[in-house]
Amino acid sequence: MGQTPVPARRTALAGHLLAGLVIEAVTHRSASAEIRRRILDPLGLKDTSFPLTDPVVRGPHLHGYDLKGEDVTRFSPSYDWTAGAMISTVDDLARFHRALFGGKLLRPAQQRELLTTVQPADTPAAYGPGVQRMDLPCGSGSDGRPPVGVWLTDGGGPGYTSYSLTTVDGERQLVIAANVYDLGADLKHQAPFPLSKGILKAQTAALCG
Repeated sequence: MGQTPVPARRTALAGHLLAGLVIEAVTHRSASAEIRRRILDPLGLKDTSFPLTDPVVRGPHLHGYDLKGEDVTRFSPSYDWTAGAMISTVDDLARFHRALFGGKLLRPAQQRELLTTVQPADTPAAYGPGVQRMDLPCGSGSDGRPPVGVWLTDGGGPGYTSYSLTTVDGERQLVIAANVYDLGADLKHQAPFPLSKGILKAQTAALCG
């Protein structure tokens, strides 16, 4: 599925935390205020929030669980800060993806940098700044359907994980929110959620046409 390997994920998290510090050093404003001013408000992401210490998820929401089935919905997001301490909906996440990959959020030079990727050896995905580019297999080869290129972002925290995929041509999208993620297992370099082929099947059904 394009899930980020643990070492790469740790590097990405560190990079996002560093980006938050840079934002505050350059703007002299909080990272949360700048994210709201530059992204959430312009894109109309009214159901997305950036709680710093509040452990309560406001409004209707899924409950999150660890691999033992324990409810871990109440959890302070402060440990993850700009590396992922945000609460959103699948609709808002899809709208953000459309803006990000459709060139409506970044300036042209920044957009080119976003879409410039490097593919490490022996990995199915190529990596850009905070994004992944991969080819989704769309058939066994006998039906003649070629792979479909997609942009992928994913994220996970205690009790929750999400995947957002947009085809390179921008014609199709898929956003999946799951409510199992075990931070303890992740810290032990173990799979933090149940491994399943269901996500790949959902990708194929939604994105291959």
